[in-house]
Amino acid sequence: MNRPQSVTILAILQLISGIFSILDGLFILLFAGIFGGLGAAVGGAKVGTVIGGFIAIFAAIALIIGIISLILTWGLFQLKTWAWTGTLIIHVIAILSQIAKLFGSAGAAVNFLTLGFAAASIYYLLRPDVKQAFSIGSINRL
Repeated sequence: MNRPQSVTILAILQLISGIFSILDGLFILLFAGIFGGLGAAVGGAKVGTVIGGFIAIFAAIALIIGIISLILTWGLFQLKTWAWTGTLIIHVIAILSQIAKLFGSAGAAVNFLTLGFAAASIYYLLRPDVKQAFSIGSINRL
């Protein structure tokens, strides 16, 4: 089967989302160092380590999601069923994490942008032509 235009759009959204996740992770990692240093200056080395480590966990999650997103992009272009499933899972996780970050971080415009990409990707994933291209609901293609 030829790749429908909706799948190409979905793969491009996935690629952009992956790039944003990696950039988001790097940006958060920068704040881990800054706030860790401030915490150390105010409350001592232990406080700085805890603050920096906690923020670094969010950075690691964003970086991992970004790398997985790039792998999923390849799978989407190849019409792999696992890529459809993985993309759905990763965007549900992205929506939940972006909503959580809205309550505790600056840079809300970036969060809304990532949230928008995740919602648009889920919309395209659930389109009938996309589901058909990935054989969702019929014999799965590995």
